[in-house]
Amino acid sequence: MEALAPAPPTFRLAPRPYQYEAVAALLAATARGMHRPLLVLPTGTGKTIVFALLVQRRRGRSLILAHRDELIQQAVEKLHLVDPTLPLGVVQAARDEHAAPTVVASVQTLSRRARLARLVPDFRTIVIDEAHHAPAPSYRRILTHCHAWQPDGPLVVGVTATPARGDGQSLQQVFDGIVYQRSLVEMMQAGYLVDLRAIQVLLQADFDALRTQRGDFVEADLETLLLAANAPAQVLAAFQAHAADRKALLFTPTVATAYAMAATFCAAGIAAEALDATTPLATRRALLQRLHTGATRVVANCAVLTEGFDEPSVDCIIVARPTQSLPLYQQMLGRGTRTYPGKTDCLLLDVVGVSTQHTLHTAATLFGCAPATLARQSVLEMLDTQARQARHAEEAIAGTLHSTPVDLFARRALRWVQTRQGAWVLSLGAQHGTLRLRPDSPETWQVVQVRRDADPLLLGDTLPLPYAQGLAEDYARHLGVARLVEAEAPWRQQPASEKQTALLRKLGVAVQAGLTKGEAADLLAAVLGDWD
Repeated sequence: MEALAPAPPTFRLAPRPYQYEAVAALLAATARGMHRPLLVLPTGTGKTIVFALLVQRRRGRSLILAHRDELIQQAVEKLHLVDPTLPLGVVQAARDEHAAPTVVASVQTLSRRARLARLVPDFRTIVIDEAHHAPAPSYRRILTHCHAWQPDGPLVVGVTATPARGDGQSLQQVFDGIVYQRSLVEMMQAGYLVDLRAIQVLLQADFDALRTQRGDFVEADLETLLLAANAPAQVLAAFQAHAADRKALLFTPTVATAYAMAATFCAAGIAAEALDATTPLATRRALLQRLHTGATRVVANCAVLTEGFDEPSVDCIIVARPTQSLPLYQQMLGRGTRTYPGKTDCLLLDVVGVSTQHTLHTAATLFGCAPATLARQSVLEMLDTQARQARHAEEAIAGTLHSTPVDLFARRALRWVQTRQGAWVLSLGAQHGTLRLRPDSPETWQVVQVRRDADPLLLGDTLPLPYAQGLAEDYARHLGVARLVEAEAPWRQQPASEKQTALLRKLGVAVQAGLTKGEAADLLAAVLGDWD
């Protein structure tokens, strides 16, 4: 057996199954020639861990691009969690460690022409955090410098929770397509994010009077309307009634609104503070530390903590920034969905007004239900109720349904064969050889393509078996041979060829009369699958 590249160092943390799956999808996309794949995962599900694992697997120089101080710090911390020995450099403000094997860079700093000119563009992997910003000129300037648009350029991976942009610009300007995506509901149901509850704070305000610009309300108009409708007092009353024992982030359309909200809470004896883009970094960090400890209960902000902020103990989000932008709403909501010891759910307080013209995004519109439903039930309770009702309807028609466990490979559309030594083989035809799943530890597997005229190609490793199998089948489909290797392919019923039977006899396998091509192919795969 020809030696493969050595396995990467042992993980310093236990990745979640979907993080393995995301890395496998990115590696499979790379293997089939995609240069700029996009990964979409909800806020709080570890996108940073995924790209840290990818950087570790890919080897070679890597560049991580982020646009906020918090995101840069998170990237450095998570990369060291995955591999504490990984040599890192930071390019941000006065720091200019641009020659490091792995560079974590501020887009604002690196895109400056003098800084960019010093950067040697020999990166094998580039990761863009919060990739919905990638169409901006500053990002494109860096990507062009690093030869991202060239056929032999680096792999450029985008990671984001919101692949749509509020201004309607398409991410297809930069990325080839989404290769892996998981929804907010999926992650909540799996327990990776907390459940959500939602209550609307109804203002006596006519939202039809608001102007729109670039797909959302004009912020100055929102400020005038909210203050005229006495929104600070209304939000305070809702917080006192429904979230008195919670810790909250409060989002507003303008700086003035943020400070007005904080002042109203403080006047009621609730420890609250506000910050904005001009708040000095040291002051901001001290304020957020007080939120972490609970010394501050509510932090109001205008467009500062929408992205990159990570305080899992927050269990209330107040959207006092009504919006028509779904990405913006999802970003605000995502600040409260992370899990935390003792945290069972997150409460959303949506500030709304009267409107017949504008589509306002709230928890009710996001999850497709009536506001009154979410006032009575959490999102997961509502979904569970809907699922029970659907099951009852099915049982009324077809009787009680039963499910039984099935073997992982037994009902697959493609024809897998197990070798004598326990590996799994998928034959791809003479041109492409075979895909083989081999155990590389008691719990994980590697995926290897073996061809007669080329060295073995390692497509992925240290993967749970279901994800190794999924990677292999996805690779087979993109090679265009899925129909050839289907378990029910017509050719499998034809008589075995003389070439097949001669090779089986040469290998010492008894050939029975009436052997089909499919049966002969399975026997050959089972025997040859343990060889290279």
